[in-house]
This record gives sequence, structure tokens and C-alpha cells, in this order.
Amino acid sequence: MGNPSLRQQAYARILAMIENGECPKGSVTSEVQLGRMLDMSRTPVRAALQQLELEGYVRIASKHGVLILDSSSQRVSDLLELIASMALFAVSAAIPARQELLLAWSRGMSEAYRALIGADPEDVGALAAFEYELLSRLIMLCNNSEMTKAYQTAASRLFWQQNVGRWKAPYAARTREQVAELIEAAARGPESFREALFDYLHTLKLTWL
Repeated sequence: MGNPSLRQQAYARILAMIENGECPKGSVTSEVQLGRMLDMSRTPVRAALQQLELEGYVRIASKHGVLILDSSSQRVSDLLELIASMALFAVSAAIPARQELLLAWSRGMSEAYRALIGADPEDVGALAAFEYELLSRLIMLCNNSEMTKAYQTAASRLFWQQNVGRWKAPYAARTREQVAELIEAAARGPESFREALFDYLHTLKLTWL
């Protein structure tokens, strides 16, 4: 692959600034200000912002600047439900040829989860990263690149790694049980998985910032 274009560089750097809080959610900036911060002209910055607006990170208001969007409760709920729908589809659509892959996913994730919990049940960052990987690998069983990309985008817009409240008191014990049940339920079939998934989804919505 060639070097990333200026637009791609601007996109990656602005997104990183949003995710790490350098451009706080709810704040207002501008093409000019971002161009100075990135030492770039307005053209690649404008193109990057247009892409970020399409993905729901910012809103460009003519003559008023660029608003860094906050994660409203409705927006969070919609994105979490989108991820849950993709996970449920991955299990429900498992045809005989893919059933062995689903069972292997369940066994592998169960072993990895037990090892992670045994090593350090208080490492909330590692636990959140495990959840992300767990859902990513499940959705990837569909062999649908668009679905995989949609999951990655939704998780990024949710600032997944920064939201770890479910892994802290008073929810930690419940979340540990829910994730274990989610992994095991996938091997039992769609109905069992749906019930476990909705229980888990309820906790995600309850604890998300």
C-alpha cells in the first residue's frame, strides 16, 4: 500500500483527538483551528471532517464551526442495538457448514475468558478489550466485510475502550457472569443466545456514559 493521503492523515489525527479527549465531546472547533493544530491546509481537513460527519463524530455548521458530538443516550442505545443485532445475526445465520466455526469460537473465547479472569479480574481495560475482540470475531464469522466495518465504526463511535463502568462495582460480578453466559449460549443456539444477549445489552445500556 502507498502512503496515506493528506485527507486520510487528517481523518486519523482528528479522530484520535476526539477519542483521547483533546477535542472534547460537546466542544466547538473550526477548520482553521484544526488546520493549525495539524499543520495542514483546510482542504484535507475539510474532507476529513466531511467523512467524520457522515460517521456521526461531528456536525459541521456553516458559519458556526464544527461541533464534536456528544454520545446522547439515544445515540448510544441505537449503536449498542446495532452491534447486538449483528451478533445475533451471526449466531442465527449459522448454517451447518459454519456451525463448527461457531462452536470453535465459543470454546476458544471461553478458554481465553477464564484465563483473563484468572490473571486479573480487576483489569477493566483488558476486559473491555476482550469484549471488543469477542464480538468482532463472532461477527467476522459471517464473512461480510461491510458488517465487520459497521461493527468497527459503531464501537469506535461508542468510545468502547473508554466505557468500562460495567466492569466496576456494583456491576462487575453481574457483567462477568453475563459475558460467560453469552459465550456459552452461542453454542446452544439462537434462542439461548438471544436471551443471554439481551441480558448483557441491558447492562451495557445501564452503565454506558
